[in-house]
Parts: sequence; C-alpha cells; structure tokens
Amino acid sequence: MTAPPPPPLDETISRRQDVVQWWLSDDKNGIPPPPYTWMEERFIHRYFSETPFFDWSTKNGLIFTHAQTNIPAYELVHNRKELEATLKKSPGVEYVISHGSQLVPKGPGVVEGQQSHVWVLRKQERLNEQPPGLSTPTTPYPLTETRGSYYIVNESVYQAPSVADVVGNRLLSAVVALEKMFDKAATLPSFAPTTGHTYLPSTKERKTARREHGGVHASLTNPLPLREPRARNHPIPPLRLPRRPPAGASAHSPEDLLATRLLADSLRQTSVYSDDYTDENPLLGEPGNLKFSFSTAAIKKRRAEDEAAEKKASEARDKVMLLRAASGSPKPAAEKVKVPTPPPPPAVFTEARAVTGKEGRERREERKRRRKSRPGVDSATSPTTPRSATGGLVSELAG
Repeated sequence: MTAPPPPPLDETISRRQDVVQWWLSDDKNGIPPPPYTWMEERFIHRYFSETPFFDWSTKNGLIFTHAQTNIPAYELVHNRKELEATLKKSPGVEYVISHGSQLVPKGPGVVEGQQSHVWVLRKQERLNEQPPGLSTPTTPYPLTETRGSYYIVNESVYQAPSVADVVGNRLLSAVVALEKMFDKAATLPSFAPTTGHTYLPSTKERKTARREHGGVHASLTNPLPLREPRARNHPIPPLRLPRRPPAGASAHSPEDLLATRLLADSLRQTSVYSDDYTDENPLLGEPGNLKFSFSTAAIKKRRAEDEAAEKKASEARDKVMLLRAASGSPKPAAEKVKVPTPPPPPAVFTEARAVTGKEGRERREERKRRRKSRPGVDSATSPTTPRSATGGLVSELAG
C-alpha cells in the first residue's frame, strides 16, 4: 500500500519548536555571541532553513552546507546583513528578508516597544544579464525575478499562494454557488395553461397551508375566477307570474307560463354570469399561496341549511298543489290579477295659467270663439289641457 502524497506546500504550515529551543540555549560555544532572544533577526534565515519550504540547491543552501564545516561561514549564516550582502554579489536563486518585524501601534493592551514578529521572505532569482548603468560595486546584479513569497508569524511558516491559485479559487467558489442556485431554482417554477409560469413553495409548506384552511381538496386545474363570485347572500330577483291572457286569447296553464318564465330567466342569467366561476369553497390569494375561503365545518353547516330550506320549500309546493287539486280548479276565480292604477301625471304648466289680468281674459275668450267656429271639435277639451292618462287607460280597459 503506497503512502498518500504530501499536501501542496501552499497548504502546509511548518513549525519547529526544537530549533527555537536550541537557539535559546547556551550550548553554542558563544557563536554567535549572546544574548539570544526569541525569533530575532539573526535567527530568521537559520529557522527558515529547517522548514520544508527551503531549497538547498539555492545560494543560501550552498552557504548553509559550507557552514557545517567552516566557522566563518557559520558566523555569516547568523548575520542577516552580511549574508544578504554576499548573496547580491553573484547571480542565482536566493532567499532574502523583504519585510522585517515592525513595532505594534500604540493601543489598549499594547506594551511599549512590542514587536509584531511577522517576517516576509522572498525567493528570487538574480539575473545574470544586466543592462549597463545599473550595476554598482556592492550590487553588480541588481535585476531580480520573484519566484515565491513566505511568511513567518511567530513560529509558524506559511507559503503565499500564487495569483493564479487565488483567482482560480475565487472562480471555483462562484461557480459552485451558481450551481447550487440553479439546482434550487429548477424545482421552484411551475407551469399551467391557466396560470402560466409560477413559483410555488415547497411541498411541505403547501401541505401545512392545506391543513390550516379546512383540508377541503379542490382541483387547481379549474380556471381561476376572472371576477369575484357572487356572494351567496345576494338573492336572485323573485319570479313573477305573467298576467292572465285577455278574453278570447288562448289560455295556458300556470305551469306552462312558469316554465317559460324560468327558461327566459335562466337564459338571462347565463348571458350575464357566463364568465363567472363559482365554487363551493372558493380559493383566495395568488398562485403559489392559495387558501380556501371556508373550513370543512362551515361547508357542512351550509349544506345542511340549504337542504333544510329546499325541503321546506318542496313541502310548501306540495301542499299548494294538494289544495288546488282538492278545489278542482287550477286557480281560484277570486284570485284575479288586478290592474294597478298608475298615478296621475303631474300638472302641466300651460300658458293660460301664466297669463293673468285683462290681457289673459281676452286671449281666453278669443280661443273660445275660434273653437266654436271649427266644426267637430269638442268644446269640453282644450288643446292646451292634456288628456288624462288614467282616464284613457280606464276607458281602454272598459272597452
């Protein structure tokens, strides 16, 4: 069984407490000279060389290897300024400290002179080809290219990720979030010919809402009402029996006349309310959040009341039919339909009433003379006085 591969270096944290304890001890024979403090500047290069991030093929690695058997090289390793000055004199890959530990700004809980103990090391390649005019005696190879960056925070060492890794990680997070969003949104839309595209809640929420509002199941495939349905407490206009036909006309039974009237009223209601949709338990709300108007108990109570009213009306009709059958006449003669007498029309404002005095009397006398001179004109009626509507209607009925 093969061992699993080691994790990438940019996902690794290195910490060497044994090396720190060696540095703080006094068994170094005075090289470098004491005192020895925790994570000081002379110790950073040596501490970094004991981590897996260190490349022993670099110029730093060659110097550290030579320091194992050479005292001047050993002293050079523990002197940061002299070591980095030596690295500048030759081309190749090297490690240098780009940012050292800084003082912590003053604030609550901060001791004066406290250091941050954060070090930044950069792995760079010092180029051999140098443009003229940039080289100096101390730095003959000034041009460099960065190969990596590392952080030392207290005793922990980290490798900084590359720009490609950071951008790739952010893009991967965005793609994963979008995939989750699309998977969640794919279960929400619902399409029906009557409602179109809607977004419904989860099945659990729909079941809970159905239990809270009566539990009466209704088909959602029925068309939704275009207008509010007629309330049940709005009575339909009562039916009126037609008047009895005049003498000499063909007589029809009251049942035939009632059936004709019911047919006409049914056609009228069909033309008026043909677009309305009514249900025993109408739905309220909008698609995705529909609720029933009444509970199961209310619907059962309403059904019982309707059945009782229908039974009572049926018994009354049966009683009337029995009475009519016993009398031997479909309708008693005393129950004649009376012709209602319309109210008299309002008084007509005539010119004769408006004219007063001597001039008015002269005009009236002149009109009387004119009527007498015309043959066939009844003197009892005046052209300015309208005929009574009541009298005309009564005379027609009498004829």
